[in-house]
Amino acid sequence: MQVIDRPSTDQTATQILHPGSRALFSYWESIRAERPCPMRSDLNLHQLVQILPDMMILEKNILNTGWQYRLAGTRLCDFFQGELTGKDALAGWENFERSVVDKCLEVTLQRSQPSLVRMRFISTLGNTVAAEMIALPIFSNSLNRVQVIGGFFPFIAQNRNAVDHLVRRELVSARMIWTEHQQGDALLDQTGRQAPSHLRVIQGGLK
Repeated sequence: MQVIDRPSTDQTATQILHPGSRALFSYWESIRAERPCPMRSDLNLHQLVQILPDMMILEKNILNTGWQYRLAGTRLCDFFQGELTGKDALAGWENFERSVVDKCLEVTLQRSQPSLVRMRFISTLGNTVAAEMIALPIFSNSLNRVQVIGGFFPFIAQNRNAVDHLVRRELVSARMIWTEHQQGDALLDQTGRQAPSHLRVIQGGLK
């Protein structure tokens, strides 16, 4: 294990592999401008229509002990073969891997920095499906707090619900995409949040 690094903006394109993740990150950057994160009212869903079924909104559960889906797109639900809205977003992970993803999402929430998680799934027939999840902070005007929006993108064909039952998942890598802004931590000041002191990252590659 190693302390997570802070790659430069120039490295972002090579970090984000899936075109869907890149499209969502680029759009988020375009509406963020120089702020720590964009406002939810800035979102124009018509510009995200191609990846909207892959998107989700995550929030801390009522006990503040984990993450749940506030909303989950139809392709995301199809992949996991069930309705996800309101469900535990980290269900199915082993304790250590769950902790790593939780810490990444916590930094996204607390420090308004995007996170990128790669994973692989193994099916009952022994098939392996790799996937990439990107999580991005966005400030909800109505709730007056930062939320986490994201996208889940498997590296398989469009007919993803044809995948047989998934029986195991493995974490490949988890990292932050450190972004710069020029107006201070204004949104963090509004929420009064502090950042976790460190993150650990699992290194690996897609196979």
